[in-house]
Amino acid sequence: MSFVLLIPLLLLAAALIVLIGPDDTRGLRAKIAAYPIGAACCGAIGTLYVVAVQGPISIRFYDPGSVASLLFPIGFYIDRLSAIMMTLISGVSTLIFVYSTSYMYQDRHMRRYLALICFTDFVLICMVSSANLMMLFLFWQILSYLLYLLAHNHEHAATLKGAFNTFTLLRVADAAFLSGIVLAYGVYGTLEFQELFARATERPITFSLFIAHHSPFSVSLLADCFSILLEQAGGFLIL
Repeated sequence: MSFVLLIPLLLLAAALIVLIGPDDTRGLRAKIAAYPIGAACCGAIGTLYVVAVQGPISIRFYDPGSVASLLFPIGFYIDRLSAIMMTLISGVSTLIFVYSTSYMYQDRHMRRYLALICFTDFVLICMVSSANLMMLFLFWQILSYLLYLLAHNHEHAATLKGAFNTFTLLRVADAAFLSGIVLAYGVYGTLEFQELFARATERPITFSLFIAHHSPFSVSLLADCFSILLEQAGGFLIL
């Protein structure tokens, strides 16, 4: 189902609309960018309907053909749970973006901020629709750097500290994540979710992100969504 690929591509298009152009039209471009973001939300709802009626969607871009090739396939696997998460993420992201266009309209870094919001949404969508644990980990890595940039404000010391604490905590979590990937591959011989869902179990770990209570409200909201997503990662794998 190639139409599913339009969902992340629309979010990338929104980021480019915000970034490219003169600074004096940033407000207009931000309003225009809201349309592809809303379209991505509608696409996620449509994907949920298709998956509920026809079953999971599997898209492969690459399969390892030899020992010298990349060891894990690249693609998306969207079942009902993934489609629900895509709908939830795109819906919340649409509300955050629309709110942010008014909340940040006087900020001189508005263009950078809105573009990061769009890139973060893109990575979140790719993360929950990943076909295997290695792709999930790679998008997790990208997401953590984007959240650091979103929370980072060099003009505010408390925000800098909060962003650094969050970044450090996620790097510690990376070690546990990598250990889990190695263990899963050692036990089951695969990292593909289709094969792991029936067998792999993981206890969810609850922790708090030290993200900037001093950051803009919309950043805190997006970070809280990411925190909940991480805390429920074990349950996501079990389901």
